[in-house]
Amino acid sequence: MRDADGTLPVRVPNRQVRETYDRIARLYACTVARLEAPSQRRALAGLALSPGDTVVDVGCGPGRLLPELADRVAPTGTVLGVDAAPSMLAQARARARTAGVSDRVALALGDARRLPVPTGTADAASLLDVLDLFDREDLRAVLAECRRILAPDGQLCVVTMDRARVPESRFLRLYEWLYQHVPGFAAVGCRPIPATEALQAAGFSVRSAESFRRGGVWPVACFRCTPAADAEPV
Repeated sequence: MRDADGTLPVRVPNRQVRETYDRIARLYACTVARLEAPSQRRALAGLALSPGDTVVDVGCGPGRLLPELADRVAPTGTVLGVDAAPSMLAQARARARTAGVSDRVALALGDARRLPVPTGTADAASLLDVLDLFDREDLRAVLAECRRILAPDGQLCVVTMDRARVPESRFLRLYEWLYQHVPGFAAVGCRPIPATEALQAAGFSVRSAESFRRGGVWPVACFRCTPAADAEPV
């Protein structure tokens, strides 16, 4: 059964999703993560980052974008990658070491719903192909945590499958069908979500929104947001 807005419910526990990504981390790093990287890179390019900034990449996965973020905040800034899957962090750690940015990249095993980051200390945060892993309650918790860790003038970058695009996208309709009917498919957790509504309900102002097509067929939406000045923290 769908939610009132048409969003499919998460069908497996978050723990099972985490275990799936932990198990497939190496394969994911050289397949799906490689396909996702160009649109994620374009999304992050819109963030106004400066040397010395602190950036938190929530759900950093195998860390493909961490070296680029580290270069943008060099020489005194810090990039913190947080992920719940130890094998993903191992991939990210190796990538940072190979890129020579380990001095500016910190990695933490953690839950996006309870980030290991002090309040108001991040200049920017990113949620790249992460929000569509969570059910409605956990989605609120993740966005509340992002708002908590951001400075008042901080920036949030989100890339996700947007439920608003489903009616016009054969790919997203097929994706939802597979999620509902193919055994094991739901273990990856992802499905389109009502992104704009979720961000606004969490106290963010959407400053820009763009659409990208991965491989010419997979539509994702990029949102760049700031904490809304007139909204109370949630």
